[in-house]
Amino acid sequence: MTVELMINFAVQFLGTLAVLFLAYRSFQKRRIQLGAEPTLPQYFIRRSTYWLGVASYCAFMAALYLLLTLQWLPLEPLITLIVKNLRSRELLDLLNGLDGTKIVPLITAGLFLFFIAWESKINPLLILRDNIHDAFAIPTKAVEVYNALIASRLSAVDEKLKEQIANRLLVSSIDPGDFDMSSATVEYKWAHNCLLFDRIQYYANQSSFRRLFNEPSLKWGEICISYNAMSEKVAVWKEAEPHYTKTVKLIKELDQLTGLLCRMLASLIVFGSASENDIWATVKQLGGNVHEARLKHTYKYILIFMAASAIGVILGREISVSLHNAFLFPDKPLAHFSYTTLRWMAYVMPMYVLPLALVFVSRTLAFRRQREQYDRYYGFYMTMMIMGFIVSTTVSTLVLELTFYRREYFNFLESFLDHMRWGILPALICGFVAYRMDTPVTESETLGNCLVNATLRFLGWGAVAVIIMLYATDDLIIQESNLRFTLVGTAFFVVGLLGASARFKTARADD
Repeated sequence: MTVELMINFAVQFLGTLAVLFLAYRSFQKRRIQLGAEPTLPQYFIRRSTYWLGVASYCAFMAALYLLLTLQWLPLEPLITLIVKNLRSRELLDLLNGLDGTKIVPLITAGLFLFFIAWESKINPLLILRDNIHDAFAIPTKAVEVYNALIASRLSAVDEKLKEQIANRLLVSSIDPGDFDMSSATVEYKWAHNCLLFDRIQYYANQSSFRRLFNEPSLKWGEICISYNAMSEKVAVWKEAEPHYTKTVKLIKELDQLTGLLCRMLASLIVFGSASENDIWATVKQLGGNVHEARLKHTYKYILIFMAASAIGVILGREISVSLHNAFLFPDKPLAHFSYTTLRWMAYVMPMYVLPLALVFVSRTLAFRRQREQYDRYYGFYMTMMIMGFIVSTTVSTLVLELTFYRREYFNFLESFLDHMRWGILPALICGFVAYRMDTPVTESETLGNCLVNATLRFLGWGAVAVIIMLYATDDLIIQESNLRFTLVGTAFFVVGLLGASARFKTARADD
């Protein structure tokens, strides 16, 4: 091995170590915002999963650095030039040889190291880090547990636990009826804080959680001081005459304490639970709203919708062609299994499946930040319809203008308005799929009932598709015979199968 190769290897090795160190530090620096306080993420996931995420990010950054410095913008020519001229002591030749091809790789490598450590919202590497962070579900459970604890209803808490909490207070400041009062009252807020603090004390007595109580960012010492002071304040407030200003101030202080307690308890629950079922069982004991509509394996549903769309195009066009050739225009037959079928499949996928995939993504993001739980989220359904309409219409505009009409120049806004009719069906399907996500499948549903319900959804949505497609193709300029007939027939099967496939099984907390 030559001296140049050895030095190049050493430089690459040191550079890779620097990348691994900076990536490791960057991954650990990320904070999760729970309420008004940032929190370290490693308390919200099992250690093995957290370190797997760290290793994945560090390995990806190291691989990217090696590709950059070995393949795309190699440092080897610069190192060879430096070693060669230092050996011959021709410093002037060294300066003359430092052109752009040798300086740019060095500057790029330095910038890459800088971007790894640069904490900024516009840093692309940090955006990648956060995505890898989220891919391991590190902040997801934390936010869900925190929101569930914040919005918990104490009326659902076991009566024995309520008595136990009242008996442990140094200063008597809780009455039995406080747990059932309005959540906006001082009495309820203080009872809520007492419940949270009592549960935290359960973890404080276990040595395995000691490092969480010693973590400065979780502010356990501040919580204890504030809790003891608040106990006396609430007792004095109950004995005194009602005073609006003092009540408002006390409620504000109680809300601040609630946020700290929920953040601390969320860390303890997630860190100390062996499984997700244990997490939600603990949250349920504390009166937390457990989100039962958390879908698992969403990629399977996306694949099902893709298969339904493809099958719908094939069945719809081929059956429509058969009916056309047999009954309508036998003297002008259409070709079976032509290239048109493949083109329509390629067109239907982004038009229907892409907005449906965005529905799943939007639902996940919305549930992470949701505090209150309702039976139906009609605002979300309407939002998904609007999103599906915009996405599908945009796809229709781009695909039809660039492939079917083959216009070199077109006004996007005018074309968008002209193709709005093609976005109606995908919008309705997006709203229906979002609605069906909150209609969990019961375990007692038999195969026969499942098939009957799927058939009814197929026929119902097929009829809707026929009505809307007849309107959408009313003024269609037909370039080939009976294009409108095959479009309507294909839409019947595509939309009908998508409606029939909208059947979701959710993960319940008590499973």
